Amino acid sequence: PALVLVDDLITTGATLTEAARALRDDLGAPPTAAAVVAAPRTAFA
Repeated sequence: PALVLVDDLITTGATLTEAARALRDDLGAPPTAAAVVAAPRTAFA
């Protein structure tokens, strides 16, 4: 089965790593992970 994990923010990657490990152990195949991050331009000024 195909599975994609989506997280709204990746800081350390610990949450996605643990979720991927648990799903891999259960499903037998590693899922694909993705994150979408947006910040206002003023955050980098």
